[in-house]
Amino acid sequence: MAKILTVDDAPAVLKILNLVLTTEGHEVTSATNGTDALQKIESSSFDIGIFDVNMPGMTGIELTEKALKTNNGKSMKIVMLTTESSDEMKNKGKAAGAVGWLVKPFANESLVKLISQLT
Repeated sequence: MAKILTVDDAPAVLKILNLVLTTEGHEVTSATNGTDALQKIESSSFDIGIFDVNMPGMTGIELTEKALKTNNGKSMKIVMLTTESSDEMKNKGKAAGAVGWLVKPFANESLVKLISQLT
């Protein structure tokens, strides 16, 4: 199973992600902002990152760019999790290096399917 880093400034979203992903057998680490996430990436490696786009301080797109430049993060597969669904935002995420896009609110089955495709 995959080691997954979830990053969102909403505790409820982190709780749902944790519950769904651990039920599927994945190892989940959570961060509440981009700075915290980068510290976790620098001290450990993850297979997949699920990053919220709209967070205070550092957006998920900025975090994606920075994470993929770190030694531990360069092979991470990153999924954007957001309320944003415009093609413009999706293109920004793709340009930053994201390989998936999941729109909130999401169906748990959609999350599970997406993660299984990435593992």
